[in-house]
Amino acid sequence: MNTISRRYAGALTCLVLLCGCATREAAIVGASGAAPGSLYANGKLTAMGEARLAHAAKAYSEGNEAQAYAEFLVLAEQGHGESQYNLGVMDGDGVADGAPDIPKAIAWLQKAEGAGYPGALFQLGVYHYKGVGVARDVPKGVAYWRKCAAQGDNDCAFNAAAVLATGKGMPADRASAMTLFAQAGRGPEAKVAAQSELARMYMADGKHSDHVKAIEWFEAAAANNHAQSQHQLARFYIEGVLVKADQGRALSMYQRAAAQGYAPSLNNLAILYRYGDGVTKDQARAVKMFRQAHEAGMLEATVNLGDVTFMGWGTRADKAAAVRLYQIAADTGHPAGRCRYAQALRHGDGVTRNVALAKRLQEAAGNAGYPCHSDEPLGKSLFNTHGKGRS
Repeated sequence: MNTISRRYAGALTCLVLLCGCATREAAIVGASGAAPGSLYANGKLTAMGEARLAHAAKAYSEGNEAQAYAEFLVLAEQGHGESQYNLGVMDGDGVADGAPDIPKAIAWLQKAEGAGYPGALFQLGVYHYKGVGVARDVPKGVAYWRKCAAQGDNDCAFNAAAVLATGKGMPADRASAMTLFAQAGRGPEAKVAAQSELARMYMADGKHSDHVKAIEWFEAAAANNHAQSQHQLARFYIEGVLVKADQGRALSMYQRAAAQGYAPSLNNLAILYRYGDGVTKDQARAVKMFRQAHEAGMLEATVNLGDVTFMGWGTRADKAAAVRLYQIAADTGHPAGRCRYAQALRHGDGVTRNVALAKRLQEAAGNAGYPCHSDEPLGKSLFNTHGKGRS
């Protein structure tokens, strides 16, 4: 099979907490099969037709797009679905006329669909979902994807599920979304984002919740190196929630996610090393991980890095540097950061004393549900924070 890759122009708006939605390479493809007669007969290319298709694909790969278009056009006009699809891709990319011609692309894609070429359904769904070249029609876009999904396409199943799960642009249908996510999450071309989202849906309260299935899908996503799922499983295993507590399994999951730079796992793994929970105590290693997670923008890690810096656990004690970290967290509204900064301000630890500001920060932390006793010296309270600061 000859393949020339072109990237589709459109993609869905992603789900909250989900990886990117389904996009894929649009391909200029050649088919196999033979039948006597014309270039295309009885639903198959003749030997001459296959030769012409191969010639078109070769021309395209060599940059002779005008010749390729002309060759595909001959086959498309005889009803060859793949060539009709190829013309749809080329017109959508503006190959023929130097600028995208979406109406013309849609016309070819519709012909390809009518000729039984399922790949056309994906891009037709994108055009209608986004309103590219046509009036935006989310239900029609989803209908194309569902039809494509019924033919076994995982990208179509994922995109349809993403819309049905959120109900953006059409009524939500949670049951159908879960069925489609399950389809997209199975098989050799399983989509990891579908596995993780389905796990979260099974975790949610309501008639569709099923914690056993949630764990199964988190495990599937984790096996495919999905860092968020690895992190979630690590939390379950370390706390014995929904599964039997298993410190070793939790550590392994945290390590795999942290190796990908996933900040929450870096933070939680650092806590284990800081206290020696299930691992050999290594405070210097903990400091390094807290810093990585802090630099990735995780505020829990910013506060934790402030704590070890304030106390000199695994690093040189530096109260002023620690307070600057607390202030970073406090300025973004982080309750623990506000409380730590309030304590430092009340007692003048590493910063000029400011009781009035300390009081305001203490109240803000309390209003956010974080008990804060800024009258207690910060150094004293940090000895009582074992196990806190996880995400």
